[in-house]
Amino acid sequence: MSSTISLGLSGRDLKDKDFFGKSDPYVVISRPNMGGGFTGILTSETKQNTLNPDWDDFLFKEAEWNGNDKELNLKIEVFDDDGKKGPDGKDDLIGTAFYSLKQLEAAALLKSLLPLSDGKKKKPSGQLCVRSYRELK
Repeated sequence: MSSTISLGLSGRDLKDKDFFGKSDPYVVISRPNMGGGFTGILTSETKQNTLNPDWDDFLFKEAEWNGNDKELNLKIEVFDDDGKKGPDGKDDLIGTAFYSLKQLEAAALLKSLLPLSDGKKKKPSGQLCVRSYRELK
């Protein structure tokens, strides 16, 4: 039987992508496809003008994400919203990371921050904070 999971994510010290003001970050979580690539499954709301966003908690069925495989790496991307409603091609990528549910759960328990990288030069572009991870039966 699949659990429902509540996941609370925050960004910390995100790289600023805006010329004026601060970035308007949102997070996208994707799962790997059998044939390669990733499919986006959750997108957060945009938090305006902050480099330390606390996004609303996600609620999801574990089986929808990973077929109950807690070792499967999910892709977590943080973008800077360019101002138009919803994600689009003009939004700048702030950082990317690949973590499994097991790693996210451990980070929540240990209160440790997980690094995000810019994807190009592998430079740090901020950190991911797992505020909460709960399995609801």
